Amino acid sequence: MTAFDEAIPRGAMIPRDGNGPVFDEPWQARVFAVIVKLCQDGRYDWNVFQQRLIHEVGAADAARDDVTGYYEHWLAAAEKLLVAEGMVSAGELTDRKAHVAANRPHPTTAVSNPVAVDGAKISLGLTSA
Repeated sequence: MTAFDEAIPRGAMIPRDGNGPVFDEPWQARVFAVIVKLCQDGRYDWNVFQQRLIHEVGAADAARDDVTGYYEHWLAAAEKLLVAEGMVSAGELTDRKAHVAANRPHPTTAVSNPVAVDGAKISLGLTSA
C-alpha cells in the first residue's frame, strides 16, 4: 500500500494506474485533493460524500448521460457537500464559480499526459478567509 492509498478515505473509487490515481486534467486532481483533505480534517464523514457521488452518477445514468465524466460527478457532489455541510453558502459558491469562469487561470504548463499525484507530496494550505 502506498502513502497515497493510506491518505485517501476507505472506499474511495478513483481511476488509477500502477502508480496510483490518475487525472486527465489538473482541476480533477485539485477537486479530489480538496475533498479528501476536508474528510481527513474531520469536516465531514466520507460516507456522506460517497452517497452524494453515488446519487450524481445514478442521476446521470438515469438520464442516459454518457458525456459527463467521472470527475464532473465528483465536482457536482463536492459542491453539494460543501453547501450542505455549511462550508460555503450557495451564493458564495455561485459567485466564486462566476469569478473563475470570467477569470480563467493561465495554464503554466501544457499537460499532454494524464496528471498523476504523488500522495507522499500532498500538502494543502487550506485557510479560511
